[in-house]
Amino acid sequence: TGGHQKEWKCPHHLLETRVFAKLKSNSVVQAEPLELHFSGFEVGKDYRKILKLVNVSLEVLSVHILPPLTKHFQIKYTKKCRLVPGLAYTVTVNFQPDEWHYFSDNIRIHWKGEENLLVPVHAYPIINDLHIPSHITLPPVPLGQSASHVIPLSCSYPIDFEFQVHCLQIHKAFTVKPLSGIIPANGKTVLKVTFTPLRYGTADITLQLVISQFNSKPVIFTVTGSSSPYLLPR
Repeated sequence: TGGHQKEWKCPHHLLETRVFAKLKSNSVVQAEPLELHFSGFEVGKDYRKILKLVNVSLEVLSVHILPPLTKHFQIKYTKKCRLVPGLAYTVTVNFQPDEWHYFSDNIRIHWKGEENLLVPVHAYPIINDLHIPSHITLPPVPLGQSASHVIPLSCSYPIDFEFQVHCLQIHKAFTVKPLSGIIPANGKTVLKVTFTPLRYGTADITLQLVISQFNSKPVIFTVTGSSSPYLLPR
């Protein structure tokens, strides 16, 4: 075989004739990890992740790796004639963002037989400057008065993020504003929790903050307020 085969390119007819199933695992080729996430990128920078494709079968395989279709994701690997059991392809996946938005594509793996593997690739900006403690305690408040806690929500990206607040544990002594809104691009807004005691004792409210970003994990926190008869009116 000639040296030009080192720059092996996938036959595009595979894309047209094969149906690629998204499999978490199978008995032939296993992807490590199962999907790739480029989270919190900056436009103009280059990012790299490693994907391993392991032959977990008992047979020697001829594996074809079809690269992502979009220009933002590129793959590099050393082509082997055949992949023996227990060995793996090490695929370098490069991501080059030129815009602030969500990118997605797939790496398709094909071998002899009807099973095929689809490895999703995602890239997305995330807000990583939220520092909300899991528990917030307000100072004691006399009956008839209020205490508030302001939680800043900031964004260091040039795009807006929507947010919503859900009350997981409701208490009438608390008000939360706003329950939804926008964290502006390269800016900030605030979430205000106000406690107005209705009786002596302590009270809790548990809130869940959800940011409209891909693969988002909600932030759950509890606010505690208290009042006692020994407090003098302010």
